[in-house]
Amino acid sequence: MLRKGGYAPMDWLLVGLAAGLPLAAWLSGFWSDPGALAIPFVSGALTAFDPILVVAVALILSLAYLVVRPTERALVDWAVSLSLALYLGGFMLFYLPLRAQPSIFPGFWVMALLVLSWVCDSSAFFVGRAYGRTRLAPAISPNKSVEGAVAGLIAPGLVGLVVGVLIGVPPLVMGGYGLVIAIGTIVGDLIESLVKRQTGVKDSGVLIPGHGGLLDRMDSLLLCAPLAVLYLRALAAVAA
Repeated sequence: MLRKGGYAPMDWLLVGLAAGLPLAAWLSGFWSDPGALAIPFVSGALTAFDPILVVAVALILSLAYLVVRPTERALVDWAVSLSLALYLGGFMLFYLPLRAQPSIFPGFWVMALLVLSWVCDSSAFFVGRAYGRTRLAPAISPNKSVEGAVAGLIAPGLVGLVVGVLIGVPPLVMGGYGLVIAIGTIVGDLIESLVKRQTGVKDSGVLIPGHGGLLDRMDSLLLCAPLAVLYLRALAAVAA
């Protein structure tokens, strides 16, 4: 995507950091304490696998590389490589503390996120297609409508309320969770649309025939995890 947009990305920085952040978070185990903040290494001593150390090493190495082998647009290419690596890997690592949140069964909050995000996408698509008149963000994604976005916000909240009643989780907590996931889904989708618009591509790749690349399938999910963790931690803090 970046190459088609005229950039010369630092592949090793973008791919390495995007993959290294979730991996380091998993190996460090900082996420395993549900009572700790969802910020690397704040609740313990710095280790070799702390995500913040991985970022620091990546910054030092990449900046040293720029000094040794400068190009005409070296700083721009470094900046877009670093920002997309943090966008991908930085958001993905939040699925680990989300998985560790106390719940009625292991992985509940992650599975609920996936279902509610799907409800948001589906309701926004069908309502927008049938009744959409006002463009939500015409400069970024002309096909998305305000009407569809409103439906995408309401439906997950309602589904969350129903799920809460059915499984014994406080309905207002689940309803709020649905709303938070809906916000993350809509904004996350717009962020990826912005990246594609800026780089001049229709799809992020060709990995999935008829659907584009992997990023096209997971764009809505990237922002959901950090918002979900913040929401659940805020509820826990209020309850305490």
